[in-house]
Amino acid sequence: MTITTRSIAEHESEWIYSTFLTKQLNLSCLNDYIHQIPHVPLIVELYIFLCGYAFNPTMVPLWLGLVNVLTRTELSHKAVAKFSGTAINEQWGKLLLTIDSSKRGHVNMTFYLATVLVTLIFTELGKASFATTRPKIPTTGYTTIINADDDDNNNPIKWKRRFGSLVASLKSKHSFPSGDSSQAMNLCLFFLIYVPTTSTSATMIHLGSHAIPMRDVALFSLFLPGVVVARVFYLCHWIEDCIGGVSLSLLIHWLIIPILRENIVDLARSLNLI
Repeated sequence: MTITTRSIAEHESEWIYSTFLTKQLNLSCLNDYIHQIPHVPLIVELYIFLCGYAFNPTMVPLWLGLVNVLTRTELSHKAVAKFSGTAINEQWGKLLLTIDSSKRGHVNMTFYLATVLVTLIFTELGKASFATTRPKIPTTGYTTIINADDDDNNNPIKWKRRFGSLVASLKSKHSFPSGDSSQAMNLCLFFLIYVPTTSTSATMIHLGSHAIPMRDVALFSLFLPGVVVARVFYLCHWIEDCIGGVSLSLLIHWLIIPILRENIVDLARSLNLI
């Protein structure tokens, strides 16, 4: 047997998976290739697992705490904040500096929580609207012997996902768009735009007139792709779901988060924090 979540014909029977992009990039075959990978070394799977589990609901307090701590420490009076080079980042950083040092972390944490909830709402609305089918987990679970029925194969291969049950826990019914990919992009964008850093010039990457902290470069180049790969590797999603999730988060940050930001500022002013 092989790990067959769905045939390509079945997969592409849902219109969202039979678009021009899907066919041009041959995403159906790429989905199948990733799903069929028997296993990877433990150290590699640990990285994939950490990315894949990062936005399990139980991890939300960790991210909130991190935003709180980084905002307070990076904008302390003892350090000069460095901004990402975008006008919004600098404007937001200077606004946070006008807030009492014991409260600015809570303001930014509240803002991040609001972006998480907005992203979750739109993701779930998308899932309910498209009602697409997730990849199917083998009936034998996350450890399966493949090619066992092949008479010419004297060395059956073990297909396994060591942390599959953990990564797949608490997932919703439908597939498109990927909520974890949406939240991963939301986190990356939030850190880039709304969490200034005290990084020195040596730890900043300069792109023309923009200076991007290596922290944010690592998030976009290592963490975000890791989340996308993990969601497909653990049979939670198709690649198209992850593309949709990332695109949705970009759209939310373009159209909705600026309005949300102004409401957070108004709330802070009403509470005499600014």
